Amino acid sequence: MTLSIRFHELSKQFGETIALWRVSEAIEPGDRISILGHNGAGKSTLLHMLATLSKPSSGELTFSLAGETCDDVKKLRDHLSFLSHEPMLYPDLTALENLRFINRLYQRNLSEDALRELLDKVGMSDFGDRLFRTCSRGMQQRLSLARALLPQPKLLFLDEPFSGLDRGGVERMKALFADDQMSWVLVTHHLRLGYELANRFWILHRGRLLHSLQKRDLTYEAYIKLCEGSSMEASA
Repeated sequence: MTLSIRFHELSKQFGETIALWRVSEAIEPGDRISILGHNGAGKSTLLHMLATLSKPSSGELTFSLAGETCDDVKKLRDHLSFLSHEPMLYPDLTALENLRFINRLYQRNLSEDALRELLDKVGMSDFGDRLFRTCSRGMQQRLSLARALLPQPKLLFLDEPFSGLDRGGVERMKALFADDQMSWVLVTHHLRLGYELANRFWILHRGRLLHSLQKRDLTYEAYIKLCEGSSMEASA
């Protein structure tokens, strides 16, 4: 079942503060999109609305499943997953116990071997029996990614997924995101990784969509210039 999203003049306002203003774009199956911009540009605000976690103040937001418009948020969330700054895992459960719980919660019926394989994918195979609260920041981030991947979503939303990861963790995450079968939308300040992994780029500036670009049309040097022109600093 395919999932696509279209939005037109999407805006979000908090009191008198305009976080996002009249943004229009679309997400299609196979898209791997990096959202870039300075702090306060509206990146996370947009991500939360697309993930059905926040409602727009105005504008149109349309979801389609298998080509048919779908307004059922519960049904949509069966096909979406979100990796945020909060791990959304239980501190007094082990890594494996957390995945077992998520497996039951989403009724995915993954086998014990499949859960252990998921731990291995994120580099946590040796820590399945460790309590989540005793894990390092990087280990917690790896397990949070496993939680987000477990429901086998059609579309994965990620807010700064490289935060707290060492080089090994970044390399594992890069390998997972390079899968052409996975569609995702990624918010990141890491410009190099944002370019390497994505096939599309949205650059936000002060709540507006400044650029929407295809990787095939953009060299890395041109991409960096655009990001720097949007008050962003390049990171290695």
